[in-house]
Amino acid sequence: MILRNLLFTLLFVFSAVLAYSTHNRAGEITYRQLSPLTIEATVTTYTKASSTGADRDTILLNWGDGTMEFISRTNGNGNGIIIPGEDIKVNTYVQQHTYPANGRYTIGFQDPNRVNNIQNVNFPNSVDIPFYVQTTLTLIESQFQGPNNSVILLQPPIDFACAGKPFLHNPNAFDPDGDSLTYALVTPLQDVGMPVPRYVRPDLVFPSPGNTLSINEMTGDVLWDSPPNAGEYNIAIRINEYRDGVLLNSVIRDMQILVIVCDDTPPVIEVAQELCVIAGEVINIPVTVTDVDSEQQVRISATGGPFIQDFSPAVLDGTFDYQDSPLTRNFIWETKCEHISDQFYTVVFRGQDDSRAGTSGNAVLSNLRIKVLGPPPEDLQSTLDPDAETININWNQPYACENTLNDFFIGFRVYRRIGPNSFELDSCENGLDNRGYDVVRQRTTTTLNGRYSFTDTDVTEGRIYCYRVTATFADQTSTGQPFNIVESIPSDEICMQLRQDVPLLTKASVIQTDSNNGEIEVKWVKPRIADFDTITFPGPYRYRLLRSEDGISYDEIFDIETPFLGPDNELGFLDQGLDTENIRYDYQVDFETQGLPYSSSIPASNVMAEIVSSDRTQVISANFDVPWNNFTYILEEQVGNDFQLLDQGTMPLFTVTDLENDIENCYRIEALGTYRLGHTPDTLFNFSQIVCGVPIDSIGPCPPIVFVDNPCNRTSEIGQEVEFINVVTWLDDLSCLVGDLSFFRVYFSVDSTSELILLTEISDKVFSHIPDQGINGCYRVAAVDTIGNEGPLSDPICVPNCPIYMLPNTFTPNSDGTNDAFVPRENRFVSSVDFTVFNRWGNELFHTADPQLNWNGRDQNDEEVPSGVYYYVCTVFENSGAGVVEYVTLEGHIQIFR
Repeated sequence: MILRNLLFTLLFVFSAVLAYSTHNRAGEITYRQLSPLTIEATVTTYTKASSTGADRDTILLNWGDGTMEFISRTNGNGNGIIIPGEDIKVNTYVQQHTYPANGRYTIGFQDPNRVNNIQNVNFPNSVDIPFYVQTTLTLIESQFQGPNNSVILLQPPIDFACAGKPFLHNPNAFDPDGDSLTYALVTPLQDVGMPVPRYVRPDLVFPSPGNTLSINEMTGDVLWDSPPNAGEYNIAIRINEYRDGVLLNSVIRDMQILVIVCDDTPPVIEVAQELCVIAGEVINIPVTVTDVDSEQQVRISATGGPFIQDFSPAVLDGTFDYQDSPLTRNFIWETKCEHISDQFYTVVFRGQDDSRAGTSGNAVLSNLRIKVLGPPPEDLQSTLDPDAETININWNQPYACENTLNDFFIGFRVYRRIGPNSFELDSCENGLDNRGYDVVRQRTTTTLNGRYSFTDTDVTEGRIYCYRVTATFADQTSTGQPFNIVESIPSDEICMQLRQDVPLLTKASVIQTDSNNGEIEVKWVKPRIADFDTITFPGPYRYRLLRSEDGISYDEIFDIETPFLGPDNELGFLDQGLDTENIRYDYQVDFETQGLPYSSSIPASNVMAEIVSSDRTQVISANFDVPWNNFTYILEEQVGNDFQLLDQGTMPLFTVTDLENDIENCYRIEALGTYRLGHTPDTLFNFSQIVCGVPIDSIGPCPPIVFVDNPCNRTSEIGQEVEFINVVTWLDDLSCLVGDLSFFRVYFSVDSTSELILLTEISDKVFSHIPDQGINGCYRVAAVDTIGNEGPLSDPICVPNCPIYMLPNTFTPNSDGTNDAFVPRENRFVSSVDFTVFNRWGNELFHTADPQLNWNGRDQNDEEVPSGVYYYVCTVFENSGAGVVEYVTLEGHIQIFR
């Protein structure tokens, strides 16, 4: 306890000496875990280099377990490092600490002063507000759950923004454990649990159209588009770290954004935005920086996880020197199996010009996200043993990434589903989430006859089993427990059926579209001879084709008898006299031996197309129910008696745009599918009926983007005798322009939940409005086209009242006609009050809810109170968008003269 009190005393003296220095620009705390209970923390600060009186060679760090410790600066031989050409010093303070037990702790560091004149922190006295950053960490059971290191922030917060131009920052957080990250903007802190006072988001200091600040919660991009005014602004970014969906750590970076007026244009970076590669591939891409100011030179630098890999790190060729524009350097990374990760690597490229004398000039950032995936297992094959009722799948050995450092490869995972899912492999997607597969073996490295092998014993007759395999990778704890398991790209799919002793429908394709004479071609394959006991169940064999219009009740429409199962594998029937325009038909095949039922196929329907028409647009979709997997859909447009390809995709949904209204268009959809079985056709082709529609203009224009200028924004007018008017203006949504705009409708409601009232129909893009009571309310605008279609309403823009309520401190209730009642000196937009007057003994003399008060100096018995001083309490209520709410409580004294 004595030591702790001494530390607090030293901190107080330390703070008092530096209380008037201007200092901190940015900072964060990171750490790495050295043993189950020991970490090494690194505090990084970015300070104003010219504030030498506030330079810190030592800081006081709160470890979050009840102990604090002074830590010396470690970089620059203990002096810190000044960034050339910048008034910024980078300081790092490194210290190890051992905690008493596993658990969650918050490491914190406070410095007495921020820089001065930050526009959105206690303006204009931000220098009086302490700078505080913290990191919350969780010490888990590392022997079983793995070590837990914090993220490393690889991109320094040293760039300035140009007024009127977009500003981008990315902390470039890299997690060495492969944990998943999210990002959020938070309010900066001045101490544990204490936000800085009078904090306003930078884009709300001078609100204006086109002035927005946002963060991408997945990539960490902080975009301010675009700061309108020069000055210092402050933001804080919290980086959250998750493992298996559990929040482990949070690191807060607190930083300033210096906005300056730039006389020239910042450079531009040209580089890819996202790459997905299979481990073993070499990335070699150009990065080009161009500056329109031809007399200026430029340079390129980069930070990111690929550059700090222990094995085969990335490089940026060339030098960091300024060179003529345009300048190109190549980003080169020979990826290895050890780089495989579920998370994207982020590379931040920084281009600079030399436009500013004595400094590094304008800078611009561009991000490249890279995902390195494991290669898929190759050459999946299968065999079955009907007698043992097992299916064996096997694949190539060796696997391309099975020999990795630190035993990063841990085995294969086998997936199975009923029925095929023949999606195309995506080089940016690993694993099989949301694909309908179940894991049947979590981890295997079993081999048989020189190939990796898995035998599935949990199979039954009649089902089609489809398999895929992924390779798995993971870091391992000291006891060999894997954590943060990563899967490779899945293998191709292979399907098997234990016994195919049932017929399989393969076609239900519309041949003729008509409401009375439509036709559908139906086909099916026979049971396989190899899977059928012809001795026990000899022929003849009969197939009965059934049809249903509701998917429940089936009627026989055709039958055929064959003496043998072979040799013709496929049978068929042309179903005629149907209403293929309006009805979807389901089919089923029953199989009989010697007149007795043996098995039935799984039902299958034809493809039923639907069309929805709107303004110059038609949406064509399809519904069906089939036992095979449709993997591609083709949209064809009817031109005369022929059809031409219009579009294709993996979903039975198409949108056709830029059509002429009031002209009919006709389409059909072709579905391509498969069973992925060796004895069925490789590809199944089925057409829908022909659907026709006429596009019509039934959709109004896009909602405008609305702004409201409220008198409360013009504070200089408050208290003056002016007419309070809300000015509503709006802009067209440039992402959704239409050519038939006619006029606008302006709507109003007193709050966000009340009914909208139409105020006006107007062709201009500005409207002035004075509400019946106050000036608060919500406005929405809709655009109307030339034929009267009203588009969607804009987002509601709600504006407040700016209530004013001022009371005098004396009045003279002597019936002389002057100042006879106690009334407000100023009363604007006040809904009601709770006003009570007391005498010196605390007895209530008068009470009212009327904002005008009108106290005539009499008590509740209507008797005059004597001259003297009385005490009042007045709670004032205003009308707001949320209803009637408390505005302020006034207390004071009233002097009565008679």
